[in-house]
Amino acid sequence: MNMKDEGRRVLVTLLGASRNEAGENEEPIRLMTTGEVKKTPNGCILRYQESQTDDSDGTVMTQDIVLMMQPGRVSMNRLGDFGTSMVFVKDRRFEGVYRTPYGDMDMALFATRVDVNLGEDKGSVYLEYQLDFAGGFASMHTMQLEYVASDRPC
Repeated sequence: MNMKDEGRRVLVTLLGASRNEAGENEEPIRLMTTGEVKKTPNGCILRYQESQTDDSDGTVMTQDIVLMMQPGRVSMNRLGDFGTSMVFVKDRRFEGVYRTPYGDMDMALFATRVDVNLGEDKGSVYLEYQLDFAGGFASMHTMQLEYVASDRPC
């Protein structure tokens, strides 16, 4: 299969960690799901879904995630009730809005590390960044995402 013409089904593994203002580690995120990767002229687009259970009422929320990846740059669009767009470029600040059903919040991020390795059969993204909400420091984050092609077509 030629990845330039069609998307390729992939297994996605995501590990995320964060530290709050007091330096305390927050609950890590571990996710394994399937997605689709498609080659672009400058890199790849990866699409997958994240599901999280709301602790207050037990409902499951699903978000569509679109990552546009190229060497040195990752753009992420989170679609759904809790939506946002983020751009990760080392040593650059990105400002945006985090949309929730309860209202919008101003947010910003500053990426200190952006490692991107893209391939047709597998790839990885490693991000380190500071996240600010409403003009103030919120937390430091790391995210490690890997994808590997499955044998099943999309």
